[in-house]
Amino acid sequence: MHAGDTVEVEPFSLRFFGETHNVIHSSIPVIDNVGVLVDDEFFYGGDSYTEPGVEVELMAAPVGAPWLKIGEAMDYVLAVKPRRAFPVHDMTLSVAGKKMQADRLAWATEQGGGEFHVLEPGESIDL
Repeated sequence: MHAGDTVEVEPFSLRFFGETHNVIHSSIPVIDNVGVLVDDEFFYGGDSYTEPGVEVELMAAPVGAPWLKIGEAMDYVLAVKPRRAFPVHDMTLSVAGKKMQADRLAWATEQGGGEFHVLEPGESIDL
């Protein structure tokens, strides 16, 4: 299998992108990681800034993680240009940190003409 190949796991179609986790620190080994595009609509990059190189309807955009710098996360959203995005990787952040990071990714999403949605636990978004 190669990056971008499609796998059918009924009822879903999955395409995988990338190979490794983003670097946390030179003292921590880099492990395998892939992003996944579900049904050619929903993209989750995993623990990296892997760009799928295809149009993305809905993106799970990382806002907080040991490997994350918000400027890089903003650049990632700017590069992917999703039509809609929502924050993930936010459980290590305070309430104020979640708001600050989400505001920055909302700005980045809007630059590509997209909409950013903050989802509270238990909430969902339709494709």
